[in-house]
Amino acid sequence: MVIFMPLPSDEEIKAFEDSVLQRTYRFTNRALIREALQGSSLFNPGGNKVLALADDATLRQILVDQGRDRNKSPEEIQNVITKVASNNNLNDQGVALGLDPFIGKNPGQWGLVAGRNVMATTMEAIIGAVRYDSNKNGDDCERVMAALGLSWFE
Repeated sequence: MVIFMPLPSDEEIKAFEDSVLQRTYRFTNRALIREALQGSSLFNPGGNKVLALADDATLRQILVDQGRDRNKSPEEIQNVITKVASNNNLNDQGVALGLDPFIGKNPGQWGLVAGRNVMATTMEAIIGAVRYDSNKNGDDCERVMAALGLSWFE
């Protein structure tokens, strides 16, 4: 028996862009955001993890740039990176934004709220998807990070 994971429809992607991304970005390649919203499972072991890896570098670089623009010390910049990029913060922001209904979960998780690691990885993967969809445009990534609550805090 083969179980297919349901992928978000175009209407669901638009609702995601409107609510979670707060209309800051529209995907040209919807396959990227569909990948970002897919948690790993027995049927899709990689899930959104490759896109999440792309975010690690993007998130760090943008936070370093924001700290440098604010004339912050290396220690202050590292403290912000540690806080903003932590799984706890990524999870909390995803929950606050109402991301859970958009995450494709494996059949054993249907009806359950996404766990901390799934939520955090999905948040990272969203930024990774924006990075590739926007042809690595840092301004687009920075706008989406702000919409996701992942920018420099004062």
